[in-house]
Amino acid sequence: MTQTTFDAHPRSSLIVALDFDSLSSAVKFATQIADLVGMFKIGNQLFTAAGPAAVKEIAALGSGVFLDLKYHDIPNTVAGA
Repeated sequence: MTQTTFDAHPRSSLIVALDFDSLSSAVKFATQIADLVGMFKIGNQLFTAAGPAAVKEIAALGSGVFLDLKYHDIPNTVAGA
């Protein structure tokens, strides 16, 4: 039987959603935890509020950015954007 090991640091597996409607709130929160996470998810609510500046400012913190802009899947999400 082959044993599977997990060599990656747990931080690399942690993605935190920045479900904020203001860039200042998102940046304030993200700055506090940036060294603990591997990536931040920017959804359509934050991107609609702040545009590409959201990606630029969050990426500058050094963690990865996952831009999730699907508008068709969840009615609540679309209404919030």
